[in-house]
Amino acid sequence: MLKRAFLEGVKNIVRSFWLAATAVTVLTVSLASVTLVATLSTVVGYAVRNLDNLISVPAFVQESVSDDQIPALTEKIKSISDVKSVQYFDKEQANSALEDGNIGINLDFIKSQAKDDKNLVWRFYLVTPKNSESYGKVIDTLKGPDFQDTWKDVVGDENFVDNLIAFNSWVRIIGAVLILVFALISILVMSNIIRITIYSHKDEIEIMRLVGATNGYIRAPFIAEGILFNLISAIIVSLFFVPMFNIVLPIVANWINGGNISSSANTGQLMLQTYGIFGATLVGGLVVGGLTSYFATQRYLKL
Repeated sequence: MLKRAFLEGVKNIVRSFWLAATAVTVLTVSLASVTLVATLSTVVGYAVRNLDNLISVPAFVQESVSDDQIPALTEKIKSISDVKSVQYFDKEQANSALEDGNIGINLDFIKSQAKDDKNLVWRFYLVTPKNSESYGKVIDTLKGPDFQDTWKDVVGDENFVDNLIAFNSWVRIIGAVLILVFALISILVMSNIIRITIYSHKDEIEIMRLVGATNGYIRAPFIAEGILFNLISAIIVSLFFVPMFNIVLPIVANWINGGNISSSANTGQLMLQTYGIFGATLVGGLVVGGLTSYFATQRYLKL
């Protein structure tokens, strides 16, 4: 019966080619839009989560602060409630770290201070907040009155982090609304396509009723047709998004992690999350298509 249902569903699609093409086009656009929104939400969420492991605040120590004051200053920074760890670099360590370029801090401040003296190196602390939400609080505390005349400069862009967190929240909210809207569009399109298909086959349906066909036998091809519409749309979307993911996601993961990826673990994690959401979206589309077809046949066949 299953084989017969899908064969009849294929025949219905071939017979009403332009109607089927319209349905597939609308469903493909809807599914692609949902996939794009879900992917964007996944990538932004991944970026925000990785901020906790990547962000740090470089605080450059004034020359007036003696080396004897460093231990007390270190303990004072550690006592800040939003600080997870503190690392101090003396001039030799700072020069080595900056030359290696493996601490992920912005060198613009150093370059602007060095001017003609390329050997000018400042002692600095690398202060790591507990999480991305603590980033701005740590910067405000270091720039506050408790550390007056301590720093040459505290380098950090709290607005970027705050904006990224806020953007992530808005992406989730707007994404949920858009997914709901496109899901409703898909349901309405599927329902109307099934209604039109049923109307165009009303004579055949009546004959099947007269010869004693069961409700399931009559309903199955229309349900299969709805599933096939969504399956074709899923294949088209996959042909577009899978190559794009394979090219773009490694670049995005590398950018998010500051170019400091020592293995493929971070890239693999982002791709796994993205493909998981992508697969769930496609399966969800097929399920919604099948259920919509089922309830549409119940309503319009009046079996």
